[in-house]
Amino acid sequence: MSKRKQLIVPAILIFAAIAILPGCGAKVSGQADSSSTAVPVHVIKLGQPASAGLSGKVIPDQDIKIVSKVAGKVASVNVQEGSKVKQGDVLVQLETGDLTQQVKQAESALLAAQAKLVDTKAGARSQEIQGLQSAVSAAQGAYQQATAAMDQAKAGFDLATSTYNRLRNSYDSNSGVTQEDLDKGTLDYEKAKAASEQAQGAQKAAEAQLQGAEAKLQLAKVGPTDNTISALQADVDRLNAGLELANSGLSNATITAPIDGLIVKKSISVGELAQPGVQVLSLVNMDQVQVELSVSDSQITQVKAGMQVDVAIQNLPNQTFKGEISFVSPVANANSNTFPVKVKVDNKDGLLFAGMVAEVKMNAAQESRLEVPKTAIIKKDQKEYLFTANDDTAHLVEVKTEEKNQDWLYVLPNDKLKANEQIVVNPTDKIAEGTKVKAE
Repeated sequence: MSKRKQLIVPAILIFAAIAILPGCGAKVSGQADSSSTAVPVHVIKLGQPASAGLSGKVIPDQDIKIVSKVAGKVASVNVQEGSKVKQGDVLVQLETGDLTQQVKQAESALLAAQAKLVDTKAGARSQEIQGLQSAVSAAQGAYQQATAAMDQAKAGFDLATSTYNRLRNSYDSNSGVTQEDLDKGTLDYEKAKAASEQAQGAQKAAEAQLQGAEAKLQLAKVGPTDNTISALQADVDRLNAGLELANSGLSNATITAPIDGLIVKKSISVGELAQPGVQVLSLVNMDQVQVELSVSDSQITQVKAGMQVDVAIQNLPNQTFKGEISFVSPVANANSNTFPVKVKVDNKDGLLFAGMVAEVKMNAAQESRLEVPKTAIIKKDQKEYLFTANDDTAHLVEVKTEEKNQDWLYVLPNDKLKANEQIVVNPTDKIAEGTKVKAE
């Protein structure tokens, strides 16, 4: 072979190699490798469509933590764990001796205040008016006597003053009045002055008593003022509120069932001290249960309140329960992008227990989407592909995807791509349509 021919042959081989290289890593088209050795690949199995089923747990429709509202020693506990109760049944009874006494004291105080208010509104009776009139008459008589006594004392004081002045003048002029006469006149003057002042004081006291008696009589005739009535009414209201509070405390000493249900936990016994706000019993109603779900942000728009669903329980094979979506939270959980959803399920037969794992299946008519890792996707000519691995043979499938997160995509299923099929992740350039592959 000539030197020129030797140069041409390698060049042809290079061009051939370039022609079969794919534009994006893996072989998107072409024939299978001529080698009979299968290409080792990593595969995963596609999951169920995103809307086909949502996993959750069964919880009671009503789960009530029963607490005591008041402090008190437990006198009796009428239920045990497993007891079925009806609404209003007495569950726990606290001792009520002190509470009963408080109610009686409050009742007595209220009755006294109410009686006083009624009497004050009714005004004074005729006997009271007559008594006050008699008191006024007596005060008038005493005043008149005091006035007469004051007039008499004043006349005596005037006489004693005149006598004293005359004696004093005569004594000063040496007219024969002795010192003894002057001292006697002075003493009489002082006595008369004291008697006059005393009579004036008695007259003023009698006048004050008369005015007081007249004021009481006038007040009794006119009746109580609005302010007096308001003050007494306020006192009645205060004591009535105290009685209601005492009755409430007595009533709260009897702890009753708020709903029909089953006692699932008992946390107190006879003789123990119940504390306000501390749980004593746990009561559930399982006639209807709920299934709690956490739905991803990509699926939440497919879930609507009122939607009818089928519920399957892992521990109850071959049974399906009808349910209804009762709540769809508009707010995602703080630590994830999932939304709380609740499904109501009838449980009259008592087959469902809290804590069971349930799968909620949505309406089959809704559009379903499969999830695949981004590492399985091959992009070529603005299209997306992935390889399935059926019967140890790679098959190229064109797909359409939507973003889920940084690692996964949603893929709409087609005739060549179904749930539970194996797909190749991280495909290499050794794989093409029809390539024999071996899953590792």
